[in-house]
Amino acid sequence: MKKIILYILVLTAAAHAAALAQSGRSARAEVYFRNGEKEFNDQRYTFAIPFLKTSLEHPGKNDSIAGMHLAEAYWYVKNYDSALAYYRLFEKKHGANSVSRQRIAELSANLKNYSEAASIYKKLAAEGANKTNGILQERLKGFADTKPFYKDSLDFTIRLLHLNTQQQDFSPQYYGAGMVFVSNRYTRKSGEKEFGWDGLPFANIYWVKDTADIYTSDTVPGRSSRTHDVNRIKATDDYTAQTSNDNDIIVVANARGAYNGTVHKLARFSDELSAKYNYGPLCFNKAGNKVYFTRNNLSPNNGRYNLEICSATLEKGNWGNIRIMPFVEQEYDFYHPALSNDEARLYFCSNKPGGQGGSDIYYVNLDAEDTKSAYSLGSRINTPGNELFPTINGDTLYYSTDGFAGLGGLDIYKTYAVRGVWKAPVNAGYPLNSSYDDFGLTFNGTKTKGFFSSNRLGTDDIYVFENRPFRVQIEGTVLSRLTMRRLDVATVLLRDEETRTVIDSFVTTITGNFSFAVKPLHPYTLLASRNGYIDDSLQVPNTGAERKLEIQPILLTPVVAPQPQPPVLDKDGDGVQDSKDKCPDVKGAKENNGCPDIQAEIDKLAKMVFFKTASAELSPASLKPLNEVCAYLAKYPNLTLYIEGHTDSRAPAPYNLDLSKRRARSVRDYFIRKGFAANRFTSEGFGLTRPIADNNTEEGRAMNRRVAIKANFH
Repeated sequence: MKKIILYILVLTAAAHAAALAQSGRSARAEVYFRNGEKEFNDQRYTFAIPFLKTSLEHPGKNDSIAGMHLAEAYWYVKNYDSALAYYRLFEKKHGANSVSRQRIAELSANLKNYSEAASIYKKLAAEGANKTNGILQERLKGFADTKPFYKDSLDFTIRLLHLNTQQQDFSPQYYGAGMVFVSNRYTRKSGEKEFGWDGLPFANIYWVKDTADIYTSDTVPGRSSRTHDVNRIKATDDYTAQTSNDNDIIVVANARGAYNGTVHKLARFSDELSAKYNYGPLCFNKAGNKVYFTRNNLSPNNGRYNLEICSATLEKGNWGNIRIMPFVEQEYDFYHPALSNDEARLYFCSNKPGGQGGSDIYYVNLDAEDTKSAYSLGSRINTPGNELFPTINGDTLYYSTDGFAGLGGLDIYKTYAVRGVWKAPVNAGYPLNSSYDDFGLTFNGTKTKGFFSSNRLGTDDIYVFENRPFRVQIEGTVLSRLTMRRLDVATVLLRDEETRTVIDSFVTTITGNFSFAVKPLHPYTLLASRNGYIDDSLQVPNTGAERKLEIQPILLTPVVAPQPQPPVLDKDGDGVQDSKDKCPDVKGAKENNGCPDIQAEIDKLAKMVFFKTASAELSPASLKPLNEVCAYLAKYPNLTLYIEGHTDSRAPAPYNLDLSKRRARSVRDYFIRKGFAANRFTSEGFGLTRPIADNNTEEGRAMNRRVAIKANFH
C-alpha cells in the first residue's frame, strides 16, 4: 500500500513538474511572440525574425499570426529562400490566403519556376475582380510567356562592379567625372547606426571621384541569403505580467555588438550629408551644384520614421542650405527624386493616399510658384503595385515596377510623353531585368552605357551595362527551281514581321547571292522576285548568338516561255546588227554600240554617293544608289565604269589628291565586293584640280566634293 501511495505521489509530482515546464514554455513563447510582433509592427523585420521563429518552437494560440508574419518579415528583408519556405509552411498548417498565394507566385518566379507562378495567378484572377486584379492579369501575362523579354538580350553586356559588398549597394548616379551611390556597408567594427528593417548600418552616400577607378569583377559569385540565428537573442523579461518597468529590449549578438565581417573604406560624398539620417537615392542638376536626396525624418509619426526628400546646394565646396521640399507630408513617405532633362520638373515616389495603390510616381513643377502641388503620372504609368526609382535620360522616363508583366520582382520599364501624354511603358528586357529586383537605371549622357542596381545575387549590387546592337549576317542564294541555276538581278526584300514593313532590299549579282544584317530572335520574311519568274517568299529562321547564318536557297519558278521567234539580225530593232550590237536584247543608240544611254541615270546616282567627313568610308545613305548601279552592272555584263574622285579646295592639295584617290577606290572596291570582276572598273582621283563650281562659297565647295562615274560598253 505504501508503495502504491509513493508511486502515486511520484506520478503526481512528475505531472505537476511537466505542467509547470509546459506553462513556462508557453509563457516563454508568448514573450517571444510579443517581442516579435512589436518589432514587426515597427518595421524592424530583421529583429522580428528570430523572436517569431523561437515563438513557433512552442505551439500555441498565436501560431497562425507568427507564421504569417515570419514569412512576411523574410519577404521584406529580401531573404526569398526562407520566405518561400515559411509561406509554404504557413499554408500547410493554416491554409492559403490571397497574400500567401501571391507571395508564393512571385517567389516561384524569382526561382524561374514560371509555370507555377502563372498557375497561381491564373487561379487568383479567375476567382473574381478586386483592386489588384489588373496586377494579377499583368503578372500572369508575363509569367505565362517570358520569351518577349529576351528578344534583345544579346544587345546588352553587363558586369558586376568590384566595389559591391555583402551589404546593399544601389542607386548609382553620375556626378562630375565620377559616380555616387548609396550603401549601408560596414565602415568600422562597432558604433554603426543600425536600420531595424534589415539590421544593417544606416545607408550613406559614397563617392568614386573618377569612373576610371571603377573596376568590374571577372567572376560573378553565386546567389546568397542572410541567415538569422535564433540562438543569438535574449528577451529581458522574467515571464511575469507586464509592468511599466518592462522594456522588452533585445540583445542580438553580432547585430548590436561588434561586427566581425569585412570593413570597407571608401570616401563618403559629403560630411554634411552623412550624419543622423538613413540616406537613400538622390539626383543632381546639370551644373552639379544642387542635389535632391532621400532621407528618413527624425520625428516619428505613429512610431515610424518616414522618408522625406530634401535639397542642398554646393557653397564654397560644402553642401549646405539643406531644406525639406515643400510637397513633403510627414504622415507619408516621399522618396527617389529624379530631375527632368530641362530641370523644370522633379519626379518622385510616394505612398500617400489618392494614388493607384502601393507606391506611385508624382512630379512637381519647380519653376512654378506653387511647389507644394504634386501631380500623379496617371494610371498608364502607375499601377496598384509599386512604382519606384524613376530616372530620366533625355525625354525618356525609366522606372521600376512590380505592377506590369515582367520576369519577376521589380522590372525596369521605359516610356516617354508626346504632347503631355505618356506612351505605354515598355519592358527593358533581359539582362537589365532578371527574375529578382532590378532598378535605378542611369546613363552616362548617352543611350548606350550606364549603371543599374539588382539584387539577383542576394543583396543589392551595382552593375555596369553597355548596349551594342547585336546583328546576325544572314546569307542566301536565289535559284531557278527547274534548273537550280543561280539567278542574278533578282530583287530580295527583307520584311520585319512585327511592323509588317520592308526595311531593306538586295539585288543579286551573277552569283545569285544576297545578305542582310538582322536582329537575333526577331521575325523576318524574305520576298524574292525576278522578271520571268513567279514571286516567292521565305521565313527567316530564328537566329541565336551566331554572327553569321547561311539559310536555305529561295527557289523561283520560271514563267512558261513563249514559242521561240524566228531569228532576226536586229532583235531589239535599234538599227544595229546583232553581230555588232553590244546590247542585242535592249534597244539602244547607234553611237553607243547599240546599248542604251544610261549615263544620265548613272550621273544622278553618283550625286547621291557620300562619305564620312575626312574619310573614304562610304556613308550608309550611299549604299542604295550604289546598289542601283550594281543592277546596271548585272544587267549589262559588258558595262565598265570609270570612277573619278574630286574634292573642294580646303586642306592642302596633296591631302586632297590622296583623299580623292581613296574615295574613288572605295567605290570601286564596293562593286568588287558585290561580286563583279575587278577588270570592269578603273578609278582615279583628281583632288581639287577639276572644280565644277566656285570654291569660295559653301554651295560651290559642296558641288566640288563629288564622285563621277562614267559608263562604257565594250
